Amino acid sequence: MKTYSIREVLENLGQMPETWFYLPATTWTLDTKGSFSLDSWDFPPDSTDYLPPQVASEGWKASLDKASIEDVISNLDQQLPSPTIDEYFEAFKFYFENDAFIVL
Repeated sequence: MKTYSIREVLENLGQMPETWFYLPATTWTLDTKGSFSLDSWDFPPDSTDYLPPQVASEGWKASLDKASIEDVISNLDQQLPSPTIDEYFEAFKFYFENDAFIVL
């Protein structure tokens, strides 16, 4: 499966798959690479073949799905006139950690 840095995902979200973005179980930076899953609806219910192989081999975990990342970006756009990539990244991490939008 193709990998993308968090920066690539935040800057080009419209071109990303409509699935979950998996990341390593480490401290993330904008350059941390992750991978989107395949669509689980295309696989049998008991299958994990839709997951990036790093989930099993390296313990990667689901961060957010594309729709949630879009919501995080939209929420920040409503709060700030011109958010930076670093602000988007902080909002992304905040949402992942708190299941809530960051308030600035």
